[in-house]
Amino acid sequence: MPKFKPFPRLLVVAGLLLPGALWAAKPDPELLNAIRDQGFNHSQVMQTLQHLTDRIGPRLTNSPQMREANRWTLAQLKGWGLSHAHLEAYEFGRGWTYDKASIDLLSPRKTSLMAIPLAWTPATPGPVEADVIYLDAMTTAELQNYRGRLKDKVVMLDEPTDSEEPHREISKRYSAAELAEMKNFDLKAPASDAPPPQDAIAQRRRANAFNEARMAFLKEEKVRGALFRSSWDGGLIRVMGQNHRVGKTFPVPALMLGVEHYNLLARMLERGETPHIAFNVDARFHDDDVNAHNTIAEIPGTGDKPEIVMLGAHLDSWHGATGGVDNAAGVAITMEAIRILKTIGLQPRRTIRIGLWTGEEQGLLGSAAYVEQHFASRPKPSDPQERAQPRWMWSSPGWPITRLPEHELLSVYFNVDNGSGKLRGIATQGNTAARASFADWFGQVSDLSEGVISNNAKSSTDHVSFDLVGLPGFQFIQDPLDYNTRLHHTHVDSYDHAVPEDMKQAAVVLATLVYNAAIADARLPRKPMPAEPSADEKAQAKQKADKRQRTKERKALSELTTGG
Repeated sequence: MPKFKPFPRLLVVAGLLLPGALWAAKPDPELLNAIRDQGFNHSQVMQTLQHLTDRIGPRLTNSPQMREANRWTLAQLKGWGLSHAHLEAYEFGRGWTYDKASIDLLSPRKTSLMAIPLAWTPATPGPVEADVIYLDAMTTAELQNYRGRLKDKVVMLDEPTDSEEPHREISKRYSAAELAEMKNFDLKAPASDAPPPQDAIAQRRRANAFNEARMAFLKEEKVRGALFRSSWDGGLIRVMGQNHRVGKTFPVPALMLGVEHYNLLARMLERGETPHIAFNVDARFHDDDVNAHNTIAEIPGTGDKPEIVMLGAHLDSWHGATGGVDNAAGVAITMEAIRILKTIGLQPRRTIRIGLWTGEEQGLLGSAAYVEQHFASRPKPSDPQERAQPRWMWSSPGWPITRLPEHELLSVYFNVDNGSGKLRGIATQGNTAARASFADWFGQVSDLSEGVISNNAKSSTDHVSFDLVGLPGFQFIQDPLDYNTRLHHTHVDSYDHAVPEDMKQAAVVLATLVYNAAIADARLPRKPMPAEPSADEKAQAKQKADKRQRTKERKALSELTTGG
């Protein structure tokens, strides 16, 4: 590559008045070395992870363990010398915890079954015995077929499923070819702020309406409990919850069984046998405070009103395990990154602020509340039924966007929430103008990360709350390891599955990018502000949705006709 001739001195001086993106501040090589020294030779990332998982345990939002995690992370950040460390509240709903649960098959033979209660289900009054029945109903009309047949029974609510021949590798790292493919822009991939198809929204509404009717029916019929089937087999129990709103929580004790034990009960019923079980759930609600909290702290920037660089991860988890990689790993990585930057004595141009979110598992609630309180808001749906849905199921993200003064101050938000794997690159959410900065910053850690820059969007985690209001929010490309094969929301998501060397690498890479963003002469480029679709664009979207629905209906009819 030919060398460029030096600019004349006057041009360089004049150039300082040009837009800052052309004249970025240079990072201090000694500070880059100090970041690596702290991150690799004096790391605390695994100690942080171990305390969150082994000591505090599951962190369901608004549970006592979640409040303990808020207090502990706040104390840690204060202890490391961060400023303005505090908790910020938003309305969430009731808390819930369980201490123990058990379920045993008593006849036609005896054995113990594997199950975990769904979050926000009530306790049993002690050990309970009952016969099991399968509730084969998909509509409110079909529920009536079971009127008078369910009293004192335990009902199975999911269809049994055939276990597939194992074909997935347990743990995976991205290959060079896969990383190269990620660089290609996918024109068909939806943006993170794109609402789901109208047919999907309608289907979800129907499912929710039926679920509420079914819950009311179970309560009326005085059933003793409900059983659900895990979505993964191989002994893995994936747990979630029904609803955290007072008056909306599941009316009877509900347990999630492993596929193999759920299918066992189903086969007994098919043979005409009646499984008789004993089960016990020791659980309780916490309604003393319906507010949840985000943990916030920062390294102040210089000047009277500095811009802001943020990093964050969600602190909450589901209750089946200790939330090791979903998402104590992300919390530990982000906390370690800001600890490193504080320890090396960085005095950044921009304020570096960390946000540890709650309510992510229930629909990005904590980060959405923070964005609404600090940066910008969007109207909620006027339809109460739609408003009660998770945010990602709203038919429209809401218009207009109302910006707050801090909206102009945020340069970038970095999110970590895809497990404990190495950071291999970043997705720009379609913000192609950010590529140049990311290429430069990843170049400083090219021996640690490939620095793949994908212009595609990632979804379903807290950076979306920022992207929805026109702010640069990004999620990293991480090696999945076994996140998507045996850990995500399962009862084995623990400290044991986090890889220490990957965690250290992630913290160093993140700290390096945050450092660069905090000293750059210009904030990171932004995409155009989201705009409400025109009438023509809405009509085209509806036509596409109708076409998809017709295609589905034709396929279903063809399968019925041909027996396919």
